[in-house]
Amino acid sequence: MRQVDRSAAVSTVFAVVVAACGGATPAPQAGGASPSPESSLNEPASPAAPEPAPTAELLAGIKAFDAGNYAEAKRSFEAASKKNPNDYEAFYNLGMTNEKLGDKPGAEAAYKAALAAKPDLDTAAAELTALYVDEGRNDDALAVGRAGLAKHPGSGPLHENLGVALASRGDQDEATKELEAAVKISPSEAMFHLTLAHWLNVWHVRGASPHLDAARDLVKDDYGMVASIGHEYRMAGDFDGCVKTFDHAVSIKDGGEVRTERALCRLGLKDDKGTMDDLQAAVSKEPGYAPAHYYLGGRLAMAQRFPEAAAEYGKYLQLEPHGSLSQAAGDRLKAAQAAAKVKGGPKKK
Repeated sequence: MRQVDRSAAVSTVFAVVVAACGGATPAPQAGGASPSPESSLNEPASPAAPEPAPTAELLAGIKAFDAGNYAEAKRSFEAASKKNPNDYEAFYNLGMTNEKLGDKPGAEAAYKAALAAKPDLDTAAAELTALYVDEGRNDDALAVGRAGLAKHPGSGPLHENLGVALASRGDQDEATKELEAAVKISPSEAMFHLTLAHWLNVWHVRGASPHLDAARDLVKDDYGMVASIGHEYRMAGDFDGCVKTFDHAVSIKDGGEVRTERALCRLGLKDDKGTMDDLQAAVSKEPGYAPAHYYLGGRLAMAQRFPEAAAEYGKYLQLEPHGSLSQAAGDRLKAAQAAAKVKGGPKKK
């Protein structure tokens, strides 16, 4: 699954926006079209494109990919594709490997070569669509996605990626149809539920919580996904669901970000003590997580503990002088310092 940062309020190491969903995370596979687990496809391979037998180079590349040796995997997949220019599996796997190496042009070329060798290869179409969405090339994403769906109308990833491309262009109605289609095709795919919930929140449309409930049940102990789901509960204004989800995240791995997110959810529930407790724990457990200092400064200022509030705003600015909250932190720092002087000044006789 392809994911990028989405939150302006916190650094969101784990809270992620769903840019597009492909099959780049599962290990490469040999022998046939090999759709990823997310695709939930049962279509047979095209009889016009016989499946190449796995070559030694292809198998070596898969072994290297599985071990995280992407440079070695790339060499093997390139060798396999040179040995057989119609080996669409080699090109597809080369595309995934190039993405791991940060070579997006190379990945694009490899996916295109896979599709040239096997035009109905839905996995390559999904990956190429996702790549274009990531790069903001929505027209290209729509073209590839629609062509892929014409051959594989039951592809959840293609519906998903097409929906995100449409959403990125501002076509809310058509995007909703595609995202809902992805969920209907693959109801056990947590990322599809999360993506739909995210865009419903972006559009301020009700209905995110049931999809977040489904996603939360599906991801179990996947820390990053649990935290992402919790963040979307907060965006949906479902603070009970948010706290419950971050309770689970904290139980998996305690840290500054998940504590801060839970604090903001507790703030939504007007749980002042819980909010303060979580923010204090956040800065204690992860002093380098800047947003926790910012929000703790706010709670301390509300309690008229101005010197302590000023210290927290100062810490935020020290950690993230150009962060998304830096302007507000600077203004609040000055206000807290001024309030501290007034409160601590000489009393009248």
